[in-house]
Amino acid sequence: MTLTFTRYYRLFQKYLDEDISEEMIIEDLDEAENGELIESYWIFRPIVAVKLVKDFDTKGIKYIAMEPTLTIDEFQLMKNIYLELGNILILKDITVDITQKEKILVDAFNEILDEFIIELDPVLRLKLIYYLYRDFIGFGPIDPMLNDPYIEDISCDGYNIPVFVYHKKYGNIPTTVTFSEFELDRYVQALVQMSGKHISFGNPIIDASLPDGNRLQATYGTEITPRGSSFSIRKFTEEPLTPIDLIRLGTFTPEQLAYFWLAVENKLNMMVVGETAAGKTTTLNAVLMFLPPDAKVVSIEDTREISLRHDNWVAGVTREVTTGDEREISMYDLLKAALRQRPEYIVVGEVRGIEAQTLFQAMSTGHAAYSTLHAGDIHQTIYRLESEPLKVPRSLIQFLDIVPIQTQWTKGGIRRRRAIAIYEFLGVDPNDKNLLINEVYRWEPYGDTYGQISPMKKIEKISVVRGESYDDTMNELKRRAEFLVFLDKNDIRDYIHFTHMIHFYYRNPGETFENIIKEVMRYEISV
Repeated sequence: MTLTFTRYYRLFQKYLDEDISEEMIIEDLDEAENGELIESYWIFRPIVAVKLVKDFDTKGIKYIAMEPTLTIDEFQLMKNIYLELGNILILKDITVDITQKEKILVDAFNEILDEFIIELDPVLRLKLIYYLYRDFIGFGPIDPMLNDPYIEDISCDGYNIPVFVYHKKYGNIPTTVTFSEFELDRYVQALVQMSGKHISFGNPIIDASLPDGNRLQATYGTEITPRGSSFSIRKFTEEPLTPIDLIRLGTFTPEQLAYFWLAVENKLNMMVVGETAAGKTTTLNAVLMFLPPDAKVVSIEDTREISLRHDNWVAGVTREVTTGDEREISMYDLLKAALRQRPEYIVVGEVRGIEAQTLFQAMSTGHAAYSTLHAGDIHQTIYRLESEPLKVPRSLIQFLDIVPIQTQWTKGGIRRRRAIAIYEFLGVDPNDKNLLINEVYRWEPYGDTYGQISPMKKIEKISVVRGESYDDTMNELKRRAEFLVFLDKNDIRDYIHFTHMIHFYYRNPGETFENIIKEVMRYEISV
């Protein structure tokens, strides 16, 4: 598979020498001490790799990041270089972009080597430059984990406690990285400073976004977290999953996604529901790739997670108060402001409070609204919407059109996401005032298959909007499902390329699938 890395890794590639073999940098990936090797893979060949080892004693899985090894003398040399670098860099302007930071760092490194009158062999030079990049431009000891595409979350729970990662295949597993009290306090302060905020004993808890978009939650000291300072990083996917990825992962079928596509195009409202780590935001982001190309979109989030290839898009993020001069900007404030911008589509990352009432009022006035909600099933969804603090009246809940319910499922030790059901809200029963709900699809866990329970009632609504018969709309749904299968077979899953395909389909609905690909390729070459 093709891996994505932070930009500084791409910059680092220029220092690789074809004569430097993997064996010179990393020890054998096929062996494990005191355990059984389950899996190993490269993160950045030939510098960084990962081993997943099952411990003989505890029988648990451990995550081991493999980085270049240094001898005692080499480590002492690196410490001396770091000390000198601190004296040089403190006089430099480091509020520049990463390319300039790299030049400043490498120039200072070469300057120190000249002062020390040291000639490094290519392998040692490569090792030292890697650690310089990792510690001065990257994220230090946890940097390999942040660049591992299989890791979703990284958390440190206190002093001298192993850092844990959430691996897509193996769930929560400990790593070999630990922080002492002094190291963890300094590291938490550094992470928070990277996000442009400040943490201290007086302000010991912070929610923020790191420069690369990853979500950070940190605490400082032992007053509110007795085991010591802590941090949790929820990784932001640089290249979001597309509907093609969801098909390949088995989360949805092509027909279900074609149904969502028609719903998005015709401004039906949708809320993706699921429990923790069920993949709600991933699905929401993928479904939003079906947006019509010129539609005006406003998104509102606590922390930036939505990533769209869409020009007419205003991305709003809340702000907490950190000084007395600042005003807190809540999701409710952003949503009120969004409604004044006359958006066609409103996206709220997750509804948690009073903003839910405003969102549903927007649905009732003709705005297409999309969001996520934390709940386990359709009954919990309704209960949460009607209860404090959301308190949405049932008369407004009926304007919600489609609700997919997602869950996390484990089979053969591998965790997967599945849509356990897809529901339609059809209105309120005039007699007993209960919500009328139509279950369209249901997932069968034993066979890992999807079955259609009842006809898609919302297709009737869509056919009216499109000015065509029910059968014509169903034929269009089938055509779009075939188009998604066609994209899957042609391995078109990059989100930029995929979005271009959807936009060309909108503008040329009668074209053959092959011609659409040719037109997109011609367009991308010209750009």
